[in-house]
Amino acid sequence: MIIISVNWPIFLEIGLIVLFILAIVVVSTILLVRTLRKNFKEVYKYQSKLDIELRKTMNLITKRTSNSDLKKFENAIVKDLPHEEKKALLGLVEQVYSEIDKDDPELAYVVETYERLQEMRRIRDGKAIIFNHQITMFPFNIYSRIFKIKKWDLFTHQE
Repeated sequence: MIIISVNWPIFLEIGLIVLFILAIVVVSTILLVRTLRKNFKEVYKYQSKLDIELRKTMNLITKRTSNSDLKKFENAIVKDLPHEEKKALLGLVEQVYSEIDKDDPELAYVVETYERLQEMRRIRDGKAIIFNHQITMFPFNIYSRIFKIKKWDLFTHQE
């Protein structure tokens, strides 16, 4: 008859170490996912603000000028447009804005709204660059692959 002797204190210590490591993994996972979610929502918030400013600026510019290219976006819902169309719309707004007289007192609100649009674009792209960089670094890259988190497209030209 074979007698197996179990050294219970060692078994208990190994079990506690495994449980401790498992607890660290669970807590770090929760914190990492929470950080990713928070940063994603921050970029999303500024994306929404950018969409609103883009719509406002476009409406103001189309009322003051007669640009046929902007007319096709007149009834479009800016937040539902794909990124490339938003980028094209932003380019059109910039082109038409460069043609208006910025010193005209009647266009002061257009100038102010356009400047807010550019500020939102810069802030949003800055947050998106930080988020995009974050999801490429370890350990965030593992969680971004697991949860299929995609990079944000940028409105500025980055080389």
